[in-house]
Parts: sequence; structure tokens; C-alpha cells
Amino acid sequence: MIVDKMQNLNNFTFQEQAAVEHIIKHPKDLLEMSVTELAEASYTSASTIIRLCKKLGTKGYADLKFIYASEYPEMMNFKESLRTKPYDKSSEIDDIINTMPLIYSKAINHTRSMLDRNTLIKVTNLIKQATVIDVYGDGINYEVAKMFCYKLEEIGVMANACNSIQWNHCKILQTEKIPTYSILISHTGKNPSIYDAAKRLKEYGIPTLSISGNIDQRLSKLTDDHIHIMTSENTLEFSTVIFTMSTQYILDIIVASLLVYRYDSVAKNVTALKEERSKWLKNI
Repeated sequence: MIVDKMQNLNNFTFQEQAAVEHIIKHPKDLLEMSVTELAEASYTSASTIIRLCKKLGTKGYADLKFIYASEYPEMMNFKESLRTKPYDKSSEIDDIINTMPLIYSKAINHTRSMLDRNTLIKVTNLIKQATVIDVYGDGINYEVAKMFCYKLEEIGVMANACNSIQWNHCKILQTEKIPTYSILISHTGKNPSIYDAAKRLKEYGIPTLSISGNIDQRLSKLTDDHIHIMTSENTLEFSTVIFTMSTQYILDIIVASLLVYRYDSVAKNVTALKEERSKWLKNI
């Protein structure tokens, strides 16, 4: 969503940020005002609003307005139906059943709105060329990394889940010039072991992708590419669910892209596996 970009891009000037804050605080103004009126209301200038439009990836004010108007009903629906803290002491099972899909949708839609398709294409191509794929994560992110590796293995792509960097492993990859790609997953972007892994991988010249929230920028500055996902640091906001759902969405896009690339090979393996299972069942 365009409003998610407004809230999460970090390259705005002081005046552009003032315009963004006004739009978020007064969401109807962008729908009802001309560029001059919005500039006056936000104490900025028409040129500032136009620059803001370009940074948000739109062709101009009319295009921004059109996109915003098309997303406005959904944005308001989310705002009304999903509070920052979705549950409290009075929540009942029906509330949880009905609200959980909204939490999933919010996490995925937010992450999707921030996606750069060119980054995903680049990452997928680098994985295709890699002989070794290492996926780094700590705590629950290590479990997410293992699940990703399992999904890759199902389509014939071998990968390793790591919860810390192995210097000898990386040195061999560098010395023997083995094509390698590494993915680093961090909720906040400031996990010490993942940050250290990113530093070492950069020193070894191994291409990297970081997947994290926008809480801390240091990890993303160390990696070749970065994908922003929706995060929260508050357990009452279902932070773990939001983060893992966002991360799995990104990783599943990569798996699906590789499945398409390897489609004929995967289809052949599936057929062969079915035949083997059929023979095995007949011999029981």
C-alpha cells in the first residue's frame, strides 16, 4: 500500500516528511485537496509534494491520488477492524478466529507494498547460479531458515540453515571460489550473531541478502540486497506471528520462482517418486 511506503521509506527530506505526516494524520486530505491545497495544509510547497510523489514511485500527484483512492477503503477497513493490539483480556475465541486472518493479511500486504521486484529477480538469479546456499537465522529465525531449506530441497535445491557463521566453511568457499549465496534473517536487524555473520560474509566477498524490519538499518547496509518486511517488537501486537508470516511470504516467493525455473525437472522427479511409492505399496 502507498501509505505503507510513506511510513517506511527513510529518504525523505524534512519538508517531504512533514507532508507525509500530514497525510497520515489527515487521510482524507489527499483525496479531497489539490496539490496546492495539500501543500498549504502541510506547510510545505507544491514542488515538495511533486518530489514526494516521485519518491513514492508514482508518475505525479494525479497518479498518487488515484492509487491512494483505490487503496483507501481497504486501508480504513484494516484500521477499524485490526487494532495495534488485536487482543485483550476480554477477547473470546470467536474474536481470535475472525481476527487472525486480518493479522496475516496485514503482514503480507504491508510487506508486498514494500517489495522491489527487481531485487527478487536478482536474488533468484544469484541462487540459480550458486553451488552453496547458506541461510542464517537465530532463535525462531533459525527454524524459519530450516523450513525454507526443506522447501528448497523438495524442488531439488540444496541449502544449509545456520545459526552462526563458520569461519572455516566460508574460508573454503572463498579460497576454492565456490559460487555461494547467503541469506540473513533478523527480526530487528540488530541481532549480534547475524550482524557478525553479515560482516564476515562481506569480508569474504560472498553475496548476501538481508531480510529484516525497518527498526535498525545497520544489517541492511552490510548486505548487497535487502528486503523490508513488516515487524513489531511488542508481544501484545503478535510480533512473532507478524514477523514470521512476512518472512515466509518472501521466502515462499523465492521458492515458487525457483520451482518455475526448475519446473520440468521437478515434474519428472514427482512422477518418478509416485512410481516408486506405487511399487513399494504393492510389495507390502
